[in-house]
Amino acid sequence: MTAIAPVSSSLSVSSVEATPRKSWSASIALGFRAGVNRTDLARSLHKGPLRVQRPFYPEGDCCHVYLLHPPGGMVAGDVLEVDLALDGGAQALLTTPSAGKVYRSDLVKTVQAQAVTAQLADGACLEWLPQETIIFEGAEAELCNQFFLQGDAKLCAWDIVVLGRRASGENFKHGRCTQKIEISRNDKLVFKERTEWLGGSRMLDAPWGMNGMSVSGTLVMTLQCDQQLLDDLREGLADLASDKAWQPAEWGISQKREIFLARYLGNSPEQCRKGFVWLWSQLRPVFNARPACAPRIWNT
Repeated sequence: MTAIAPVSSSLSVSSVEATPRKSWSASIALGFRAGVNRTDLARSLHKGPLRVQRPFYPEGDCCHVYLLHPPGGMVAGDVLEVDLALDGGAQALLTTPSAGKVYRSDLVKTVQAQAVTAQLADGACLEWLPQETIIFEGAEAELCNQFFLQGDAKLCAWDIVVLGRRASGENFKHGRCTQKIEISRNDKLVFKERTEWLGGSRMLDAPWGMNGMSVSGTLVMTLQCDQQLLDDLREGLADLASDKAWQPAEWGISQKREIFLARYLGNSPEQCRKGFVWLWSQLRPVFNARPACAPRIWNT
């Protein structure tokens, strides 16, 4: 699940790709603690170009944080690590201002790695809602998302991967991207998924794979939904997707024991986000007894 959010840069994409820079490792560790009236960002340690803005409190005690990656993307050899720790009772929502990018790698296919790790104590609630990650043709991306929950900790997270840049005439004919999502509760694995996309492979066009689509989205939530709620959500998504302005896409909703799971397969990261935001807004009152409160950065 990507945590990479570029801010504006004077360099164009073509100049960034044409002028390789030295790779670097960057990391950020954030700690959240439940205070008297709100959750505090009690710890923020960073190395390299990963930053956070000051926390926001648009809904009282829940702490909203925006994660920034000023360089704008990952080149060959880059390693980005995001470590989150939520103490008991802490409530945090993290997002990114814009899409992340993984540029093409070098001739020896040096890996570009991003790891997100979160530790949630009993009673904590994390909403990890980044924008999409664009995997450029020729990239060698490894995306790893691991969430460790204790007690009745709650998690809502999504990850949206875009293969190539079709609007610019670029498909994903070569390169590689692997995505791993793992959720554990009380040291027991409750959800594990690993996906690998190989540029130019049959899987990208096969009906059992990407079916010719370029955008894959996954939403997970530690919530048990009954059949009626699942049916209502499917009906609501169908109504949303029936808009003539929307591109054809495949949506899926299922319940995997304690994990609510939603999927998108299509060609529009914007529509994937809209669908996921709609699901989040419908389920949030059940998930953590809060009405939907979208981060202000989503409106810019």
